[in-house]
Amino acid sequence: MRIDLNNILMNGVEREGETRKARGKSPNAPNVEDKTSLSSDTLSVSSLTTQAMEAPSVRQDRVEALRQQVQNGEYNLDANKIAQAILQQNKRAE
Repeated sequence: MRIDLNNILMNGVEREGETRKARGKSPNAPNVEDKTSLSSDTLSVSSLTTQAMEAPSVRQDRVEALRQQVQNGEYNLDANKIAQAILQQNKRAE
């Protein structure tokens, strides 16, 4: 599933350089222009989001390497490292 965050972030916001005229309630209301611009942080987030969405969700090369290790009997688990990681995770959750 792909989520397009660009449309969500930009919903109702004018892009830099574009303007929109405010509508007054009376016909003699002065023309007022609202102008918006996006900060470089917002543009960076948008760019990074796009890059992340284009990246594969599974690193196939890593999966294949692990599969080969398991098939060859070379994949060894260290119970102490697993236990330490579980304890660290529990400490962060508290």
